[in-house]
Amino acid sequence: MNKSNNFMKTAFILLASLIAITGCVSYGRKIDQVKVEQIKPGLTTKAQVVQLIGSPDQISSFNNTLTFSYHFIRATPKAANFVPVVNIFAGGANVQNESVIVTLTNNVVSSVMDSYGGNELGTGANAASSASLPDTTSQKREK
Repeated sequence: MNKSNNFMKTAFILLASLIAITGCVSYGRKIDQVKVEQIKPGLTTKAQVVQLIGSPDQISSFNNTLTFSYHFIRATPKAANFVPVVNIFAGGANVQNESVIVTLTNNVVSSVMDSYGGNELGTGANAASSASLPDTTSQKREK
């Protein structure tokens, strides 16, 4: 009976450890597509862009033109990563990415480019990546 309790305790600790290390890794903050669609070239101001989608991750400037860049990336490991031997053939991660580039001329939006998508990255024998094209959209709205 003592061996059974030790086994259950060890199994619980192992399971808890696996759950703890399977978390995702992310960079940036999620970008609300509905709010991005409210940004209209020729109408939306710099202050309104910041109010809608927040402060940019990066700002570039040239003459009277500002470029606001927003990025979000999340990588979630596949469960197969944690199965011995199977991880050699089926490991990897699912990656979600979002990018929005807003160009402003004289503090008014002149263009908006946004891209949303995802792909699967493999490891080991599964090292190729495959894009989930139906989940990917990219558009540019000009003045």
